[in-house]
Amino acid sequence: MAEQAGSSYTYRERKLEIGGRRAYFREAQPAKRAKGAVILLHGWIGTSSWMFRHILPQLGRRYHTVAPDLPGFGRSQTLDDAPSIDGYVEFVRALADELGFDRFHLVGVSVGGTVALSFAHRYPERVVKLAVQGPVYRGGDLPARFRILWDLVGRLPILPDLIPKSPIKWWFFVRRLDMGRDTRHLSPADRRQLARDILRVPNETLLEVGRELLHIDLSDMARRICVPTLVLDGHEARMIPASASRHLSKLVPGAKCYIIPDAGHNAAIEKPQEFLDALLPFLQERPRRPRRATPAAR
Repeated sequence: MAEQAGSSYTYRERKLEIGGRRAYFREAQPAKRAKGAVILLHGWIGTSSWMFRHILPQLGRRYHTVAPDLPGFGRSQTLDDAPSIDGYVEFVRALADELGFDRFHLVGVSVGGTVALSFAHRYPERVVKLAVQGPVYRGGDLPARFRILWDLVGRLPILPDLIPKSPIKWWFFVRRLDMGRDTRHLSPADRRQLARDILRVPNETLLEVGRELLHIDLSDMARRICVPTLVLDGHEARMIPASASRHLSKLVPGAKCYIIPDAGHNAAIEKPQEFLDALLPFLQERPRRPRRATPAAR
């Protein structure tokens, strides 16, 4: 695809075939030698790799940075199997292998943070540093409305077929999940893109991942993370409250925590400079000697 060159980096959009399925991703690289590689993982409701377009230029001036559309989101095809966190973990591994990334920094937002936590636990030897913003790591942290709606879906299996690709879908998955405050700081252009993305995602992807999130608890896994970790969140986040992210930072050995003022669950879109002001110094710090990892359950 056509490349766009800045004064100190090159940006392009690419497609690869991974596991027989089309994977789309955005890529930014410095004009000079990269200081390493970064993979950015977007969230679940109404987002794809577009959400990182505000931060890709600065990361791309320093690192070989890749932001994929996870399977079933944006322009990437769905997984062969039912959507799951494990499936996304293996997708990230396959993407890194395809790109020749032996070790890389991993940054995940929202459910992308859930995937990133799981990846760092399963493949600690591949992750230089881990940064997560508002990850869903305990189902109990989700809003009560989320649990009520998914209980309704479980009782009425026909309901997913009745959710059309229309404003009703936006209402069902965003407004009723208490994310109204999490989108109020977005620009009109970002709101429109968020709406387009939510309408594009297959119902199965939204519903299957949602069911898994209801019962997830990665607390024990977090205690076994053995790579340097930064936990970020927006102070006004509603989908996952900032208090949950603070708690996560206490579970992960040696993790740092930074809460971005006047930002919600979409902090990487709302406050990209503040997001980078916390992320870049963390990535640039000299890594500590790795701790001995507890073997991950495969």
